Amino acid sequence: MRKLMLVIAVGVLGLSLVACGNADKTAAQTALKTAQDSYAAAKDQLTKLMPDEAKSIEDAIATAQASFDKGDYKAATDAVKDVPSMVQNAQSGMAAKETELKGQWDALSAGLPDVLATIQKRVDSLSKSTALPAGLDASAFDSAKQAMTSATQTWADAQTAYQNGMLADAVSKAQEVKKTAAEVMTTLNMKVPPALM
Repeated sequence: MRKLMLVIAVGVLGLSLVACGNADKTAAQTALKTAQDSYAAAKDQLTKLMPDEAKSIEDAIATAQASFDKGDYKAATDAVKDVPSMVQNAQSGMAAKETELKGQWDALSAGLPDVLATIQKRVDSLSKSTALPAGLDASAFDSAKQAMTSATQTWADAQTAYQNGMLADAVSKAQEVKKTAAEVMTTLNMKVPPALM
């Protein structure tokens, strides 16, 4: 009789553990789906305007999925429990972020093309010259030319990104061009305009 009671107790315990495991799995599945759905609705705009926030959300979902695949349902639920509020917070700041990025882009795009054209003229002029001016050696000049080639390509990429609505990427690339342009002008002993400082 005692043996039978022990077998029944173990069986009941096993069933309750299975039920508990199934409940954790269901909760994790629900949490994951809620997170994925809330992010899917905002993903396009978030990746264009707030790529850092988008990456944080994607990382949380990926971490949850990895935990879920390993059977760690509690960790999966914990990893995505804040995702819906993260998405909501990001969405509430999108309009202001878009205005900010457009303002930065307008300021950068107003001056950079002329600056790049001015630098290119100087590079072309020095390339035709028989001797480089004092304070500029051949190695530094070659580096400046390579930097200009890279900056010109990055500026083209920035414009494409802007046309595709990838405002954060466009501004980031434009700021990179601005920094490179200032460095090249310094190398070539050109006066760096206030807009590049």
